[in-house]
Amino acid sequence: MNRELQNKLFEKYPNQFKNLKYIECGDGWYEIVSRCCEVIQNYIDYSAKNGKVIDFYWSQIKEKFGFLRAYNYGADDYVRGVVTMAETMSGCVCEYSGNKGKLRNRKIKDDEVVLAWMKVLSDEEAKIEGYLVE
Repeated sequence: MNRELQNKLFEKYPNQFKNLKYIECGDGWYEIVSRCCEVIQNYIDYSAKNGKVIDFYWSQIKEKFGFLRAYNYGADDYVRGVVTMAETMSGCVCEYSGNKGKLRNRKIKDDEVVLAWMKVLSDEEAKIEGYLVE
């Protein structure tokens, strides 16, 4: 994720990102990560008002096997559910553009279809990257 988008998240949610220096995914997933952080922060704030302290923070946010993966510390069942939903949503959002996407793992190379790194890409981005569009 580009530095400008990362910094927006780091500034808005400093406690969540206290141990994270960078986010290792494309800009297209910014909204997913941002909404995930927002829902978690609202829950942390609500819990604090009711006497429950949640020390939650991200340890790593990245792309893995084509999907968003978000590793963290201090999550309870509710927060784990929010994170799982964000990871699942990444499977239908282009990692580069944020448009509708799908998981792709085949490229066209020398007029042959070959296996490639798994990525969730829109049709347009898939064509740019040389992935097979079906």
